[in-house]
Amino acid sequence: MNEMETITNQPPAGEYREISIWLDKYDDLFSEFDESGFQERTLSDNFLSEVRKLVHEVPAAKIELKFNLMQDQNNPEIENVIIKNIHDFFTEKAWSVKKEMNEILRNGIILSAAGFLLIIFLIVVQHNFHFTILKGMEMMLDPLGWFLTWNGLDMIFVQAKKEQPTVEFNLKMANAKLTFLSFGIVMPMEETTEI
Repeated sequence: MNEMETITNQPPAGEYREISIWLDKYDDLFSEFDESGFQERTLSDNFLSEVRKLVHEVPAAKIELKFNLMQDQNNPEIENVIIKNIHDFFTEKAWSVKKEMNEILRNGIILSAAGFLLIIFLIVVQHNFHFTILKGMEMMLDPLGWFLTWNGLDMIFVQAKKEQPTVEFNLKMANAKLTFLSFGIVMPMEETTEI
């Protein structure tokens, strides 16, 4: 977005947080490299990074995103398509990241459970059997058990949690109130000549 300007107003807690974005044209919201129609077009990286930054600056449960553009650019049909496109994009992104998060969590639980069971197995073997071969196996498998356990716990408590802010941001944007505001064309003032 070449000429995109943003304005934010911080509301009282529990109300919509208003973010106003000035656009030259509807195309400013979309990637320059994607020439498909507004329904299929990819949102611009500039737009996404700007909105993410503004939403994270002041946390609010609800977001109202206002797009401001000149009246000669106004087209309600295109605006409805863009609003649907933006909501669909963020909804899909939220559930995609949530799915990845759940996958990491599930893998972490499996790894830590496998490591824990292996450690318990090695303790039982150590106390009940005293064969030399089993001692060698214990020496090899003991580090593996601890590795699986700690790796699994890292996935559960660190890696899965890293994605939570991304899920929250995308869900917030998926449920955001989106509006387009049009402003009249400002005519340049005529120069007055002194007599």
